Amino acid sequence: MSKFYKNMSFDKGVQKAMRYCSFQERCQLDLTNRFKAWNVEEKNWDRILDYLIAENFLNEKRYVEAFVRGKFVMKKWGKNKIKMGLVAKRVFNEGEFDKVFNEEIDEEDYLKTIAELIEKKRMLIVEEDEFKKRDKLYRYMLSKGYESELVVKELNRLNIGEE
Repeated sequence: MSKFYKNMSFDKGVQKAMRYCSFQERCQLDLTNRFKAWNVEEKNWDRILDYLIAENFLNEKRYVEAFVRGKFVMKKWGKNKIKMGLVAKRVFNEGEFDKVFNEEIDEEDYLKTIAELIEKKRMLIVEEDEFKKRDKLYRYMLSKGYESELVVKELNRLNIGEE
């Protein structure tokens, strides 16, 4: 059975945070949320974060790379939704993001994923009117975070909603 701490000490906080960071890549926001849940004394938060960074348990560049790769490969998110996810995690840096995105995701794979998602969703939409079908596909792809111009280009290539 786990112990409940009124205020967790620095040493105990570091141990738990090291285990937590060993499991998968984390960002500082993830850890501060954990610190609150674990009742780590607030005065120790910065010291623990500094220690984790120094010992390479916490690395924002590694986190961003894993986040970008994971959200694209597993969830099929587009660039815009991935950006918003990083903004929500408070690790977004425009220049760094573009560099990491281009390193982690091949442009050809990105465009292929757009085509695959449109085709997959196209089969699921029961709509007689081709213009309404096109609109539903367009809105779906925007909700997945793909850029408007790339979606329109693919819809045009597939002749969806055109006379």
